[in-house]
Amino acid sequence: MKQFILTLAAVAFLLTACNNNTKKVEATSEDGKTTVSADVSQMQQVSEEMKKQSEELQKLPPLSLDELKALLPEQLMTAKRTDFQTTSVTGAGLAHAEYKLNDSTELELNIYDCGGPGGAGIYNMQYMGMLNIQSESEGEYTKTIDFRGGKAFEHCDKPNNHCTITYFTGKRFLVSIEGHNVHPDGLKQAAGELKI
Repeated sequence: MKQFILTLAAVAFLLTACNNNTKKVEATSEDGKTTVSADVSQMQQVSEEMKKQSEELQKLPPLSLDELKALLPEQLMTAKRTDFQTTSVTGAGLAHAEYKLNDSTELELNIYDCGGPGGAGIYNMQYMGMLNIQSESEGEYTKTIDFRGGKAFEHCDKPNNHCTITYFTGKRFLVSIEGHNVHPDGLKQAAGELKI
């Protein structure tokens, strides 16, 4: 499934790069259970703006691990932070925290620092590569949504009730909030509590 989405994304980006007049790319899996579509005209418009954003991100100095840790709230949706980790690999920083609401419900928060060349690479791969892609099957969906004045993508694994919202904020941060037994509306509420 993920390979299928990535293949469609690659085709859409190639069409965008070639300035093809195609407006929409759609594909259905061989078994007919998964449909993926991408709006190439929207991707072209957003692509130029995001390319400029990526160039600006490369100029920013990466944050230290202490600065990353300070981004993680002690509490999220009334749940206290139960675990955290900060890492930096090839100049790309990540702050990760877990929040347990009850025995069956928890949140995971990932904040990527997209400053510097390594961070700009994360921005390009993890965010730009997924925007304007729609995918749905019996068991899961991925869609681009308008969120907090920008674009985000929402993914839900229906049978496992596991959803994720990923968005760009603060002119340098890629935020991903995953919820186990948390509806996407709850994830949006959690995002509203973040101070970045």
